[in-house]
Amino acid sequence: MSKRPGKNKTNLEETRSVFLTIAREEFAEFGYASASTSRIVQKSGMARGSLYYHFGDKNGLFKAVYEEIMHEGLETITNKMAGSQTHWDALKTGISAFMDLCMDPVYRKITLMESQAAMTYSERYEVNHRTLLGKLQELLPSLLQKGYFPGHTQDTIAVFLLGMLAESGRTLDTVENIEQTRELFGHAIESTLNLMKPIK
Repeated sequence: MSKRPGKNKTNLEETRSVFLTIAREEFAEFGYASASTSRIVQKSGMARGSLYYHFGDKNGLFKAVYEEIMHEGLETITNKMAGSQTHWDALKTGISAFMDLCMDPVYRKITLMESQAAMTYSERYEVNHRTLLGKLQELLPSLLQKGYFPGHTQDTIAVFLLGMLAESGRTLDTVENIEQTRELFGHAIESTLNLMKPIK
C-alpha cells in the first residue's frame, strides 16, 4: 500500500502548481524578456523565497512552464492518436493534432516563440526528445521498415518533420486569418507526407 503524501509534500506541490499557473499567464502575456517575477510573486500571495526554492530564477521558472506545456501537448496528441489503425494514420493524426495545438496562442507563444529566447537549442531538444520528438520516433522504425520516407534515417526524418511543424506553427503567430492559414499548412504538410510513401 502506497503512502499518502505528507502535509509538507502536498503544500510544496500546491505551491509549485500555483507558481506554474501564474507564470504561464505571465509569459504568455508579456513574453520571456518582459515577464516579471515580482508580478508573479505578488499574484501568488507567497514569498519570493518560495519561488526561488522551487525554480531558482526566472529562467528556471520558464523552463518548468515550457516542460509542463510540452507534456500536456504530448498527452493531447497521444489521446488523439489512440484510435489510429496504422502507424501512418497515427503519424498524420498526430501532426494534425500538433497544428491544432498551435492555434492556441498560449501554447504557440511559449513553446514556439519565447522558448527560443529563454532556452538553448540543446535544452529545447532535450525536452522535445522526452515529448513530441520521442513520440514521433516511436512511429518511425515501423514506417521506415515498410518503405516510408525512402532515403532517410529515423533521426533525419524526425528532425525534418519536427522542424517543418515548428515553423508552420510559428507562422500562425504572424497572420491575420489563422484558421485559413492553418488549413493551408495542413494541405501543404499532407502533400509533403504523400511524397514520402513507399515507392511502388
